[in-house]
Order: sequence, then C-alpha cells, then structure tokens
Amino acid sequence: MSQPVLPTPSSVNPNTHYILLRRTQLSLAAGIALLIGTLVASYMQSSSGLDALKQIELTNQRSGHVDHLRRLLLDAESASRGYLLTHDSSYLTPYLEVIPKVKDTIDTIKNEASRETAQYEATLKLTNYAQGIMVNLESTIVQGEASQSLRTSQIEYGKSLMDAYRNQHSKLKNILTTDNQRLVGQSYNNFQNVRVTTVALAITSLMLLLLAIAQSQKQQDLRDQITGLLRSENQRLEQEVRYRTTELTNLATYLTKVRETEKLNLARELHDELGALLTAAKLDADWIERELPTDTKASIMQRLARMRQTLISVITLKRRITNDLRPALLYDLGLIEALRALADEFRRGGEAELHIDLPQDEPKLADSVSLSLFRIAQEALTNIRKYAQAQHVSLALRFTASAIELTIMDDGIGFDIDSPKLARHGLAGIKHRVYTHHGQLDINTAPGTGTTIRVFIPN
Repeated sequence: MSQPVLPTPSSVNPNTHYILLRRTQLSLAAGIALLIGTLVASYMQSSSGLDALKQIELTNQRSGHVDHLRRLLLDAESASRGYLLTHDSSYLTPYLEVIPKVKDTIDTIKNEASRETAQYEATLKLTNYAQGIMVNLESTIVQGEASQSLRTSQIEYGKSLMDAYRNQHSKLKNILTTDNQRLVGQSYNNFQNVRVTTVALAITSLMLLLLAIAQSQKQQDLRDQITGLLRSENQRLEQEVRYRTTELTNLATYLTKVRETEKLNLARELHDELGALLTAAKLDADWIERELPTDTKASIMQRLARMRQTLISVITLKRRITNDLRPALLYDLGLIEALRALADEFRRGGEAELHIDLPQDEPKLADSVSLSLFRIAQEALTNIRKYAQAQHVSLALRFTASAIELTIMDDGIGFDIDSPKLARHGLAGIKHRVYTHHGQLDINTAPGTGTTIRVFIPN
C-alpha cells in the first residue's frame, strides 16, 4: 500500500511575532512616556497658574489693606481737625476708635510684606509715614486740649507728612499694580500653555489609542495566522497519525496471521513428520523387545523399558506442543470444547480454583473469531497463572443477538493499568485481537482488587 501525500506545514518566520511584540512594546512605551510628559507639563503649568492666581489674590489683599490704612488716616485727620476747630469732644470718639485700627492695619501690612520682594522697602516707608502722621495728630490734639495755639511749622510738618504719605502710597500702589499685571500676564501665559498642553494631551492620547488599536489588530491578525497554521499542522499530524496507526494495525494483523500460519505449519510438521518418526521408533523398540533372545533380553530389558518410556514422553510432549501451536479441539470440536480443555489444563496446574460458565451449543463462528477468542482466554489464564496470585478464577462465554461476550475474572493482586513500568505485551496482543474484529475491550483492575477482562465482539 503506497503512502498518501501529506500536506506540509507552511513556513513561518519564528521572529515575526517577537519583532511585532517588541515594536508594539516600544511604540506603547514611547506613547506612554509622551503622555506622561504631557501630563507633567500640564500639571506644572496649571500649578504655576494657580500660584500666580494666589499671588494676585495676596497682592489685591495687600492693596486693599494699604487703601484701608489711607482711609483710616484720613478719618483720623478729619476727626482731629474737627476737634481742633470746634473743641467738641464728640470728634475725639472716631479718632480714638481709629487709633487701634491703624495700629492693627500697620502690623498687618508689615507682616504681609516679604523681605525678598521689591514691595518691602516701599511698604516700610509707608508704614513709617503712617506712624509719623499718627504721632503728629496725637501731638496736635494734645496741644489743642491745652488751648495752645498751633504753630505754623507743626501744621506744615503735618501737611508734609501727609503729602509724603500720599506719594509713598501712590508708589506702593504702582508697585502692587505692576506686580498684579505681571502675575496676571504670567497666569494668562500659564493657562494658555495649559490649553495648548491639553490639546497636545488629547492628540497624544488619541494617537496612542489608535496605535494600540492598530497594534492589537496586527497581533490579532498574526494570532489568527498562527492559529490557522497550527490547525493545518494539527490536521496534517492527525492524518499522519491515522495513516501510521492504520499501517501499524495492518502490520500487526499481518504479523498475527503470519504467526498463526507458522504455528499451524509447525504443528503440522510436528504432527506429521516428527509424529511418524517417533511412532516408528516406538514400533522398532517393541519389535526389538520381541525379537531378542531370552538370555539377551534379561540383560537389556531395563534399558528397553526406559527407551520406550522416553519415546512415550516425547510423543506426549509433541502432542502438547502441537496443541499449543494449533489447538486441535478448536478446529475439530469448536470453541466451547477448546475452552473446556483449556480450563482443565489450568486446573491441573493447581494454582487456583477455576469456574467456567459455557453454553451447551455455539453458533456458527468464523475460524478467525474462534481463534481470537481462544487466544484471548489462553493469554488471560497464562497471565493469571504467572502474576495474579489469585485463589478464584472464572471464565464465562455468552452469545447474544448482537455480540459475543467473553469474561475472565480473578481475585488476585490486580495492577495499575496506567503504570509506565508495566509490561503490556500480553494486553496489547489481546487489544489487537479484539480491535481486529471491531470489538470492544473493557479491563477493570486496580492494585489489590483483582482483575476483570470483558471482550465484546459483534456477530
């Protein structure tokens, strides 16, 4: 039988998947790095913008405190002038209320001014002028209470202090306004950058998503290609396994047939040729015994008897070997009688008690089926005798409308059917004989539980 042409697997570059995977990893890593960089830049710009807004808020707060101090000084000046002009003590009440407020406001302005900024020197001058104004107002009120006339120099001094304060106030307001404008511009630039960064972040995220989808699709296409190649290769291997299995099965069947044929030929040769020679030798020995003189016979009678017994033993051995090679009862009387004879031979060994359950009549069976069932029973009983250490054995044969059932059971030590150390040549022979006839084999065993072999061969 010629071997069929089997499909060969498609050539696949083993580095293709690795290269694609590396490219995907590098692309995703670069995209993630760019995304993280964009996020960091956006965070830094946003933080800088928020810091600028906080600085604007602080600057506005300082500007408000400076304006509040100016209003307090104007209120104090107005109250002191009203008192000096009218000598009405009711004007002193607002003045006295303003004094602690001015002091608190001056302290607040000083605390808010940082020594590291340009506002500090201007703030320090402003607060010094404010303190000078308050001291001058207090001195003026004291003189007014004593009904002293105010000197022109003192009035001029107070006016100059207020003018200097106004000038310093304007300078400080200009500084605060300039700082505010700078901070507003910085905040605007930062948020502009944040907007640009956000757009870049969105574009980067979209590109990264598209890249991931594209790479995922490439990987899926490659996986589909590899899956198709593997499926094709599996089909090729399955077809090759089926072919090899069929080839080995046919070879095993052929070898079994050849072995049975050789056994049959050898048994025929032993029966015909060796049997004839042994029979002739026994007849010659009998003739020699009869024809010997009486005086000679007495001296060699013992050796003649030993030779005759040896010939009888050889004939018996020949018959047993012939029956093993070619079970005569199987071909002459059928399967049931052959199994009875096999059971009697097993009982003569004395290793275990054998119970048989055989039908009285058997249907017409093909010679190959009868021989396979006989060989299966013979192999099973041989294994029981050698390995099972059984006390009780049963052999049963049943014929049904659809199958022939052969069952051999023992209560021996059993075995692990999945053990790799177990030699299974006998079981392999049984399986092959069963499968040759499209039958079914069931082996139920485990260490310490005995063994049951059931054979089902369809009619």
